Amino acid sequence: MDLRRLKHIRDVCPLSSEAFHWRFATKWMGEVARGDISFTPNGYSMFVARNKILTWRRTFTSDNTEPTSFISNSLITIDEWAPTIWPRAIKNWKRFGMIHREAIVFLREVDPKNPTKNWSSQVRRHLQSCKKNSGITLRLGTLSEYEKNLEHSQVPKRLHPIFINELGTHLKAHPETIEILIAELASDVVACFAVGNMEVEKQSYYIAGFFKKGTEKLHAKIGLIEWWFKRSIERGYLELNFGHIVGPPLIPFFNSDQTGYSNFKTHFGVTRVWWPGSFWKLTWKK
Repeated sequence: MDLRRLKHIRDVCPLSSEAFHWRFATKWMGEVARGDISFTPNGYSMFVARNKILTWRRTFTSDNTEPTSFISNSLITIDEWAPTIWPRAIKNWKRFGMIHREAIVFLREVDPKNPTKNWSSQVRRHLQSCKKNSGITLRLGTLSEYEKNLEHSQVPKRLHPIFINELGTHLKAHPETIEILIAELASDVVACFAVGNMEVEKQSYYIAGFFKKGTEKLHAKIGLIEWWFKRSIERGYLELNFGHIVGPPLIPFFNSDQTGYSNFKTHFGVTRVWWPGSFWKLTWKK
C-alpha cells in the first residue's frame, strides 16, 4: 500500500466555528447521544454517569466557551469538555487523550461544474470505468436493503452490527436527514453509501458504506461518491465529511485497518482536520 498520500495530505486545525463545523458539537449528533442530554445555543451536555460514587458530565461546544458549572453530590466528579476551537490560556482544565481527526472536503474549493477535478488520477480512472458500465444505475434505498446486502459485502462480519446500529440510531433520531445511496446492476445491489445531512451546518457526513464481494472492478462505490458530491453541491452545502482519518503510521510498515480506509479517503480532495480533543476537571467531595 502506497501511504505517501497520508503523509502529504493537507492538515488544518480549526480556528473558527464559522469556517469549520465539528459534527460532534451539533444538535444533529446530540439527538443520537444516550443519557441525560441538555442542549445549549453552542452545543450540549450529557451525563455519562450520575450516582453517589461518580458523576461524569461530557460537554461539546461549537466554540471555546467553557461549560457552565453544575452541582454534584457524588464522591468523584469528572467534567469533560470537547471544544471545537482550541482554548487559549484556560485555567483548571487539563487536556488528556488523543486528538480527533476527520477527513473533510471544503466545497468552496471544489469546481461545481467539475466536482471530481481535485480527486486523484487513480479514482478518476475508476469513476470512468464505473460510468462505462451502462447497466449500473443509482437510486435511493432503505435500511432493510442496506441490512440485507451488507451480508454479502467486503465489510468484516464483526463490523456488521456496528454499521447497522450506527445507521439505525440516526434513522430513529432524525430519519428525514438520512439518505442511503444505492448502486444497482441488473437488479442486484452492488454498493451502498449511507450519509447524514446536517442542514443547519450545511454539512453531509458519511456514516457507513460497502460494496458487494466480487464487484471490486465495477468501482460502483466511486460512482456513489460522485453522486454524493453532486447532490451536496446542489443543496448549497459547505462541507463533506468522510469521518475519521489517521495520519501516517509512526512505525514504518505498521499498518492497521484504519490506515487502509484513511488512505482511501485521501483520494477525494480531503483536508485532515485536527480537533482539540478533550479537556478534563477532576474533583473529590470534601
